Amino acid sequence: MRVKNIFIKETSDNLAVLEEELTKPVNLSKEAIEMVVRTMHNIKGTAPMVGFTALPEIATPVEQAYKEVLDNKLVVSNHMVEKTKTAVSVIQQLLVSEESYTPQTEEEQQLLIDYFNTITG
Repeated sequence: MRVKNIFIKETSDNLAVLEEELTKPVNLSKEAIEMVVRTMHNIKGTAPMVGFTALPEIATPVEQAYKEVLDNKLVVSNHMVEKTKTAVSVIQQLLVSEESYTPQTEEEQQLLIDYFNTITG
């Protein structure tokens, strides 16, 4: 199996679990928050090596925001969870597309521009 296919499979599986965690009440467990950080960190680091150059732009601010939660500098809010769900959705769309995916909706474009500023501001 090609490295890219392994990345897609593992990332898709992790995102599916993450998506399920995000449907729970806002009081995410520490394990769920760590999973967000770990998943986004892996995407950020590995995606460019297998040709998904846009993914780090999405994963980096999500990872950073949840690191701030772990550092008790930020509290998880409904808004943050909803933005994270959008990020997960965009990443999932990128993974299933062999071609470069360009966010189509205004919400997706906004997510790529100022995710971190939106949830911390």
